[in-house]
Amino acid sequence: MLDLTHEPDLGYIFYPPETPHYPGHPRLDVVIPATPTYRHFDPQKVRFQVVLPSSGMSQITIHHPWSFSKAYHVCAGRIFITDRVPKLVEAFSFGGELQILSDAEHTVCALTSPAPIFALFEPHDLSMWITAEVEGLLARQKAHWDPQHPHDFETHLATLDPLLLYASCLQTLQQQAWPAHNPESDGPHFVAAEINRLQAKGDWPLVVPHLEQMFSS
Repeated sequence: MLDLTHEPDLGYIFYPPETPHYPGHPRLDVVIPATPTYRHFDPQKVRFQVVLPSSGMSQITIHHPWSFSKAYHVCAGRIFITDRVPKLVEAFSFGGELQILSDAEHTVCALTSPAPIFALFEPHDLSMWITAEVEGLLARQKAHWDPQHPHDFETHLATLDPLLLYASCLQTLQQQAWPAHNPESDGPHFVAAEINRLQAKGDWPLVVPHLEQMFSS
């Protein structure tokens, strides 16, 4: 059953992380009202990359009312929340499980993930930095796949465990040579601290394959 005990009267909510000031969230809820409140950001639709039984990975746009499937597996990628103005809110997920509740008053989309969900609000914050770095890593992996079959990469991406993908990306970023003129950059420090945090909690996978291994076709 979908737990909505934390639902505020807002258009969306990024659930707080266990670690204060941590730039990642375990859950994202989006509330699409039947009637706009005009008191805050009123989502009209939200777009996810999901796995469909008939066609593999595909983009779906959730709106109100919603009469289709109530559960989806979300793939790694950006999430786009649009309101009626229209204004846009973006997030990035490494994948997770999406549950949908739709009644006469609203449609609620709740995404949970073992890997952090990053809210992309500020252009130069850590969430935007890690998202850009990960998107670059994934783009380089995609370049090695057969361009004659562009959907093969997305189909493979949809099968990857979100936490393992996140750990492999962190491991790859930690091994990169960062510019010597910027040794105090928050990004590399965040990568090292995040690996240490996951290891201390016991959440770091026992075996973390290289990114190339995860995407070997």
